[in-house]
Amino acid sequence: MKKSSAVAAAVAALFPALFPVTPASAFESTAAVPPAPLITGMLASNPAPTLRIGAYVGELSDQSLVNITVLRPWAPNFASGLLVDAHAVYTAYRFQSIPIELEIEGGIAKRFGNRQAGQQWEFDLIPMARWTYFPWNDYVYTNFRLGLIGASYVTGISDFERQFDSSGHSAPFLNLLVPELTVSPTKEAPFEVFVRVQHRSGIYGLIDGVHGASNYISTGVRFTAF
Repeated sequence: MKKSSAVAAAVAALFPALFPVTPASAFESTAAVPPAPLITGMLASNPAPTLRIGAYVGELSDQSLVNITVLRPWAPNFASGLLVDAHAVYTAYRFQSIPIELEIEGGIAKRFGNRQAGQQWEFDLIPMARWTYFPWNDYVYTNFRLGLIGASYVTGISDFERQFDSSGHSAPFLNLLVPELTVSPTKEAPFEVFVRVQHRSGIYGLIDGVHGASNYISTGVRFTAF
């Protein structure tokens, strides 16, 4: 009996070393830790983000910018062409006494469509102003962004842009104008959804004598990076 008891005691002593038991609390604490974000602070609540990263999809319209934004925004007409864009928005300055923020936006887009709309790449850079006050912002946080003078460069000129020019030509480099409306659940929300018009034109012939233009009515989402 004494020999059997000694053997049993030895096995019991060795068992924890051979088959260690992890406490249940260790599994609980591990499961509770969320995965680390790609960028520190990304998707965190932030009332004043410095960098936002987003993407949108737009459809080519054969209407003028005035018709799209003012005269007939409820009845858009579309042509056969799509624009897919990825971009970043950097907040350069925030005014303290007025609800305006100055931003710089840069993006890369790809056009898809038939021969008339083209298959070009587009590179954009534009300074924009963001108006942050609306009386209903406690319910749906709304901002309006506007950029009047920007740079748009395309790797090829579409027939669509040529047909809107009085002399039937266009240029790779034209002006970019963007009006945009954004909404999010709260000011601190880490994302915003938006609609915008991507307007590329020669400013009535000011740039290389180009009077033509193109408009993409677009919608997308933008996330806070930090």
